[in-house]
Amino acid sequence: MTRRLAQVAKKVGVSEATVSRVLNGKPGVSETTRQSVLSALDVLGYERPTQLRGERARLVGLVLPELQNPIFPAFAEVIGGALAQQGLTPVLCTQTKGGVSEADYVELLLQQQVSGVVFAGGGLFAQADAPHDHYRLLAERNIPVVLINASI
Repeated sequence: MTRRLAQVAKKVGVSEATVSRVLNGKPGVSETTRQSVLSALDVLGYERPTQLRGERARLVGLVLPELQNPIFPAFAEVIGGALAQQGLTPVLCTQTKGGVSEADYVELLLQQQVSGVVFAGGGLFAQADAPHDHYRLLAERNIPVVLINASI
């Protein structure tokens, strides 16, 4: 257990005592730090203590630019199946012209306390001059992100 505390503490940049306080539900830890510790547990592959499992949903956002191109439903099927095998539930977010933006989807996914987000093809990550604030927001909250077909 001490080795795990040390790994999580190192990943988040906090003390082992802080990690212990989070894992034991003790006060004196900011919500941001608490969420960072829980994210680090997820990223490092450690199971959360029973009392903390509900704090982050077992949901993963799957952001696709469209479903008319046959590659994107194929991505959704393969990625969704792989997530389900890991006990995670994919949340499909399909962009349409004039519809919900990628940044809006990220905000909605964060409200649902997703465990991660997968962006596939055609996302704003592929455009150097596009706004990338929503990616920074995910990074700041230590939410794992996968970018498929990222040219940059």
